[in-house]
Amino acid sequence: DYIDEPKQFRPERWTAEGVASRKGTKSEVLDHPFMRDPFSQGARRCPGSRVATNEIHAMISQLVLDWKISVPDEKINSLHDITYDAGPIKPIIPELKFEPRR
Repeated sequence: DYIDEPKQFRPERWTAEGVASRKGTKSEVLDHPFMRDPFSQGARRCPGSRVATNEIHAMISQLVLDWKISVPDEKINSLHDITYDAGPIKPIIPELKFEPRR
């Protein structure tokens, strides 16, 4: 409802032109700073937000380096097989299997 073809990887959605094309539509809610940023915005923004964001990126990078992540459910072969609920962008995360790479 909020994004056309939500399962398609289209990074151009987040360019200045893509954001401008959503103005005045119900999809405009995706561009609101409070919706896209978990640490708020403006003068009351969390002072540690940049540190936390960098730590998350480092943690996820290390996780991907150390573990082979797979989905044991044979019905899921690609991102297209993951279902979404009625929210804007909220996947129903399948069970994941982690195997050490070392």
